[in-house]
Amino acid sequence: MIRKISVQDLRPGMEVVRMASDMWTHLPYLYTKPGVIRSEMEVHRIRQEGYLDVFIRQEVPDDGKTDDERLERIVLQRRDNPPRKRRAPFQREIRKARKAYDEALVQTKRMMSDVKMGRQVDVESTTHAVEGIINVAVQNPDALICLSKLSRYDSYTYAHCINVASIAVVFGEYLGLPLEDLVLLGLAGMMHDLGKTAVPERIINKQGRLLPREFEEVRKHPTYGQMILEKSGNIAPRVVQAVAQHHEKFNGSGYPHGMRKDDIGVFGRILSLADVYDALTSDRSYKDAILPNKALAIMYGMRDQDFCSIEVQMFIKCLGIFPSGSLVRLNTGDLGVVFESNPERPLLPKIKVILDEDLRPIPAKLVDLAAEQNPVFNIVECADPSQYKLNLKPYIQTRE
Repeated sequence: MIRKISVQDLRPGMEVVRMASDMWTHLPYLYTKPGVIRSEMEVHRIRQEGYLDVFIRQEVPDDGKTDDERLERIVLQRRDNPPRKRRAPFQREIRKARKAYDEALVQTKRMMSDVKMGRQVDVESTTHAVEGIINVAVQNPDALICLSKLSRYDSYTYAHCINVASIAVVFGEYLGLPLEDLVLLGLAGMMHDLGKTAVPERIINKQGRLLPREFEEVRKHPTYGQMILEKSGNIAPRVVQAVAQHHEKFNGSGYPHGMRKDDIGVFGRILSLADVYDALTSDRSYKDAILPNKALAIMYGMRDQDFCSIEVQMFIKCLGIFPSGSLVRLNTGDLGVVFESNPERPLLPKIKVILDEDLRPIPAKLVDLAAEQNPVFNIVECADPSQYKLNLKPYIQTRE
């Protein structure tokens, strides 16, 4: 199991691991050189060089369970959550999700342009866009999650804002937040990176490791966003607070104020989860996307550091161990696309089988793994669509 720890807790004998995403090598304070730490002198050197965090490989008890089974057991321990309501048909809601997503994307581009031009944020239009996202999230959250992972747009900045808003609203709905809170949460998600308009693009899009002075400039963007929204004067205080806090961390190592635990508002904590998940699972100028289940495993390893342990477990349970939109390999060798997650049985989502073991298209077959009396299929692993040059979007779209 991979776990994020402070370098103050680093000890000889621990193994530093190479992360699956180059996202981490972009950060100047994360030690990323893989290998076993050999001595106290090496630990001292790493600390002296200014590194703050490191990912290590941590042994787990050999209880005969796979990582997925162990993770399922953990995320199912919290059974006091409000049950998710019956979902509307996926194929109907994916069309509505596409419309809501595209409208929100147009509004985000307009909002960013307005900010760069010194104009006020159009709260009414942005709220309307958020309400479209919420409507889909309430009816079938997997339609939004699937769309956010299978959509590809020219600008990561704009799509990231919509993805964070969508993921945050889906998680908020899962937690049972009332409608008025979902609207504010969605607004905060769409606006969370407005402050990056004040950061030079050469820094935002830099492909290599940021210099400390460059990273310090990036760390100012939540404050810049707060200032932009406060200047606008027509934004709810809870939205402004969430934008200012979305990079704070559970253990106090975040920015800009080093807030800890419950001192960080609920919206800020939710945005932090959504922000990291989308960043890990999206292509960037300096790194490739990683598989959704791998991203959730990494985030689980960040519990009690970046995230509250219970909250990240609930986030994983909300999205599912195999989130909607994932490509999975089955025990038969066939490949399928996950349509809908199963919060109560995370290893048994609904899937659409699309390719045989020789990667030949087959008549698409929708299978609910949880409903199979004598299951023919079970998921062996997640697969990477890019390895097969496979576009999954046609498999989730339907004719109007």
